Amino acid sequence: MTQIDSGSERIRVPVYHPGNGSDGLRPPSTPSTPEGRFLAGPGKPLSRHATEMNEQKVAARVRAQGAAAALDHAASMASERAARHRGGERPWPLRLAIPLAVTAEAVTGFVAMEVLVSSTALATGLAVLAALVGAGTAGIIANRRLNQLPVPAWARIGEVIFVSVLTLLRFDSLYTQSPDLTAAAGGAVLAALISAIALLAIEEVVVETDTFSVFLGRLAVRYRRWQRARAAARLARLQARAEAAGQKFQRHFVDFLLKAEGFPLPEGQQRAAALAAARCPKDGG
Repeated sequence: MTQIDSGSERIRVPVYHPGNGSDGLRPPSTPSTPEGRFLAGPGKPLSRHATEMNEQKVAARVRAQGAAAALDHAASMASERAARHRGGERPWPLRLAIPLAVTAEAVTGFVAMEVLVSSTALATGLAVLAALVGAGTAGIIANRRLNQLPVPAWARIGEVIFVSVLTLLRFDSLYTQSPDLTAAAGGAVLAALISAIALLAIEEVVVETDTFSVFLGRLAVRYRRWQRARAAARLARLQARAEAAGQKFQRHFVDFLLKAEGFPLPEGQQRAAALAAARCPKDGG
């Protein structure tokens, strides 16, 4: 202790001496093991990088497992919907042909109506109604086929009568507009073919395609499969990077043990492998 004279009082000021007993200040302690000295010195950035890569790898593995679980759930839901589906397995977008078939039916029906009525609007309305009736009849037949019920003869007869009446009306309309019998007959037959094909197309598309829910289920499965593949690829990349970081960490520790600590090569390799396994665990480790 040092005494300072300040007049009537003496103040004792403690003076610390480094390394001078239990009441002195000591310099920062040095790690007592080669592993500690390496991690506190040249191996610190390597250890930090290896740890970060391992954390990213673990997060990627969790994401890949979640993607696989989501794919299994989507596949299960799609299978359930497909099992309840009564129709065929052709893709749902084929049903977009139904509005085209109805439009074709309405256009050919307008040819039959435009001469019978004086108003274009009325002819258009009648043509649209005729097209909807034809499409409805085709839908009813398709629904019975989906329910594995026999199609009644009256339904087929009704379709034939529907097409035949429209064909006669088209012929009369075309013949009124042009006295050429051959042209009127040819136009009426062509319109009849278009009408018949449109009705058959509506029926077959409804029977042979899947529903919108089944279509969405299949899209969900494809999307989840893409997600799983992407997550698996990212996990593989991070696993490779983490393994490379661990190998680099181990090599530098071996060099440190040989050059700075004077360990023999076999013991240095053994200690480096143990430390690398602790700091950079491999998959399943």
